[in-house]
Amino acid sequence: MSHVPNHLDIKTDLRRSIMASFSEKGFKDANAKVFLKNAEENLKKVNLDRDIYLQVVKRLKKAKDTSNIIAKRREDILTASLLI
Repeated sequence: MSHVPNHLDIKTDLRRSIMASFSEKGFKDANAKVFLKNAEENLKKVNLDRDIYLQVVKRLKKAKDTSNIIAKRREDILTASLLI
C-alpha cells in the first residue's frame, strides 16, 4: 500500500522542518533537512495552482539562502506552508 501525498503532508513537513530548526544546529539539523526535502519532493506530486506553486517555490528558495537570518528563513517556510 502506498500513500499519495496531499497538501496537508507538505504543510506538516514544512512546519516540522521549522520546529527541527530550533535545535542547536538550526537548518543544518538532520531532521530539518529531511522534512524540508520531503516537502519539496511531495510538492511536485500534488496538484497546485501554478501561481501558488511558483510562490511556494520562491519562498522555499529564499528559505534555503544561508545569508538570511534564521528567523527570516523560518518565516519564509511558514509563509510557504500557509500558501499551500
